[in-house]
Order: sequence, then structure tokens, then C-alpha cells
Amino acid sequence: MEFDWLELWRKLAGTFAQAKSGHQVSGHELRFRRKVRERADPLLEFAMRNINNQSTLLDVGAGSGRWTIPAARIIKSVTAVEPSEAMLSMLRENITAANLNNIRVLKAHWGQAIVEQHDVVVSAHAIYTSQDFAAFVRKMEQYARERCYLALRLPLQNGIIGELSLSINGHRHDSPNAIIAYNALYSMDIYANVLMEDDIRCWVDSTFEEAFARAKRHLHLESSASHDELIRDALNRRLTCLNNSYIWPDGMRSALLWWNPTIIHE
Repeated sequence: MEFDWLELWRKLAGTFAQAKSGHQVSGHELRFRRKVRERADPLLEFAMRNINNQSTLLDVGAGSGRWTIPAARIIKSVTAVEPSEAMLSMLRENITAANLNNIRVLKAHWGQAIVEQHDVVVSAHAIYTSQDFAAFVRKMEQYARERCYLALRLPLQNGIIGELSLSINGHRHDSPNAIIAYNALYSMDIYANVLMEDDIRCWVDSTFEEAFARAKRHLHLESSASHDELIRDALNRRLTCLNNSYIWPDGMRSALLWWNPTIIHE
């Protein structure tokens, strides 16, 4: 029987959205998000190389402007769609700080956003809570004249979380990610190109119990002790203890999926 990647996305996005709704953002996290980080980003740099100063770009789920600000510096105009008032406040601050006047900001969820066609449509790490992956993507295609980009987290095939998820859930995916997205696109007859980050920023925890809590959080098992022994065993086997820190093989890494939309615009 053929695997239903869209259904897997739907289930994981629903769980991810529920977990996110109960997450209290710390002051440190807010300060971290507030300023657009100017670190090297090969995925962003690749996308920017494929647009010019006459291009228009639509940024879906713009957040604090991680993609909006760099794009606006080199192209004609950007429309930033973002539903969160807190993130919009940060975005507006960053636009003012960058002294940019070619960005239109729209407060809306993507499903309800009323926009015009743009040359390029991007969505960087903003699709994870959208359960209807196909509808999200088809709307991206509807408003893209030239190209669509999706940036998503890319878990390691042999990570600890993947090992535990396989044992507990029957698959390696704890949340929506680039692997599921690629296969979901393929099932929609969209043949995406893929660019992966080379570097992995491995997770580090100060204590074993912090690592244990991280694993339970990723696996959405905070309120259950049924798999605690399995989790502790995996962590004991696979974490590296160095300088009183616990280093994971898992970590932060992203992939960029991109394609040329085939929809005929009316």
C-alpha cells in the first residue's frame, strides 16, 4: 500500500500546532527573535541569487523578517504576510531599523490572506502548523509567476529522536519536516529541487535530565511516562558527554525545496 505523506503531515502538523499553542515564549527567545540575525545562510543566499532588482517577492509567514529584510534590500518590493501581532511588531521594528520603504506588511493567516501575484513566493519555517499542506502549497503556486521556495528543518536519518520515534510511532518523524514535505510535493506531481545546509548545529544540554526533557518534548510525551525507560536507554547509548555537557548527534539543519509552478494564472 502506498504511503500517504499528506496524511502524515496533517497528523504531525496538528500535534505540532497543539504543542506550540501551549508553549510560553521566554523573554530570551523574544529578544533572540526580535533582531534579524545576520549569520550566513546558504539557503537564503541561493534564493536571493535567483531574483533581480525588478522582482517582487511574497514572504508567507515572514516572522521578524529573516527573509523579508535581505530580499527587500535587493529587489523591487516585498509583501510580508504574518498572522502574529507579536512577530509583526518585531518585523516593523526591523524594517524601520533597516530603513526600507519597499515592504508591504499584511496581518493574516495564509489561508485567508488576500494578495496579488508576485514573481517569487517563499515560506521559511512557517508551514509547520498548517495541517492542509496541499492547500498551503497550491496557494503559493497560484500567486507565484516564476518560482516557489519552502525552507524547512531537515532531521538526521540516524538521529536519536528519529530512532525513538521509529520505535514509538512506527516512523522516524517527530514533527513536520523537509523529508515529509518533499514526498508530499511528489505525491502532488510537484518535482522539487533540493538544497541542503552542509553544517549541523548540534543540540547541547547541560545535564542528562535536560536532554531527557528535550527528548520527551520533541516526542510529545511530557505527560506520559510510558516510554521513559526507552528514552533514557537511547540517550545513555548515544549522547556524547564532553566538558560536562551532553552533545546530541541531532541538531539544527534546514533544506530548501524549490520549483517552478505549473499553474496557468488567470
